[in-house]
Amino acid sequence: MYPILAEFDSFTLHTYGLLCAVGFLTLGGVMLTLAHRAGLKMTHIMDVLLIGSLMGVIGARGVFLLQNPDHFDGVWEILNLQQGGLVFYGAVLCGLPAAVLVMKLRKLPIYQTLDFVEVGAPFGHAIARLGCFSAGSCYGLHSEVSWAVTYTHAEAVAPLGIALHPAQVYESLSLIFIGICTAFVYTRRTWKGQAMLTYMGLYAVARFALEGFRGDDQRGLFMESWLGSWLSFSQGLSLGLLWIAIGVFYFGARRAQGLNAR
Repeated sequence: MYPILAEFDSFTLHTYGLLCAVGFLTLGGVMLTLAHRAGLKMTHIMDVLLIGSLMGVIGARGVFLLQNPDHFDGVWEILNLQQGGLVFYGAVLCGLPAAVLVMKLRKLPIYQTLDFVEVGAPFGHAIARLGCFSAGSCYGLHSEVSWAVTYTHAEAVAPLGIALHPAQVYESLSLIFIGICTAFVYTRRTWKGQAMLTYMGLYAVARFALEGFRGDDQRGLFMESWLGSWLSFSQGLSLGLLWIAIGVFYFGARRAQGLNAR
C-alpha cells in the first residue's frame, strides 16, 4: 500500500487525506446537484454541508480519542488527521444533529434534504474507505485467503508483514452496492426520507457483519460493563441504527399510505 503519495520540503501528501477529500467532494457534489434540481437555495445547502461535515470530523476524532486516550502524545497529533483515527459513527452522532439544526434554522425541508445527503454519502464513504485501506487503518484480521493483503510500508498503521483481510475494501464495495440501492429508492420514492432510511438500514446491517473481519484493537466495545466483549462499539450502534431505521420507515410508509388514501 502507499500511505504517502508525495513528500515536499514542509508538507507530506497522505493518500488517506486525499481520498477523504475526494469522498467529501463526491458527497457535496451529489447533494448540491439534487438540491439545485429541487430549487433549494445553494447557500443554505452549503451551510448544511460545511457545518455538518465540520461537526462530523470533530465527532469522529472525539470518539476515537475517547476510545484511545493514550494514542496521542500532544495537541498536534490530535489535530493531524492525515493518518486516520476517525470513527464513522462519531461523525454521525455529531454531524447529523448539527446538519439537522442548520436545516431547521435555514427553513429547509429536513427529510428531503437528508435524502439528498444520503444519496451521495455511500459513494463518498466508499472512496474514504479506500483511504483507510491505503493507510492501513481499520485493518482486517489475519487471513490466508488468496486476496489477503500484507502491509510493508513503515508509515502504515496496520501490522507489517502479516497477511490480513482487506476489510476496508469489503466495506468500500458494500457501500457502492448500498449507494446503488439508495439511488434506486430515491428515484422511486413515494415519501420524503425513504432514501435516508434505506442507507441507514443497509449500512447498519453491512457494518455489523463487516466488523467480524476487523482486526484493529482500537474500536472499543459497546456497553462493555454489561456485555463484555460481545459487541464492538460500531456493532452496538449498528443495531440501534437498524431498529430506528426500520421503525421510522414503517411509520413513514403507513403515514404515506394514509395520505394517499384520502
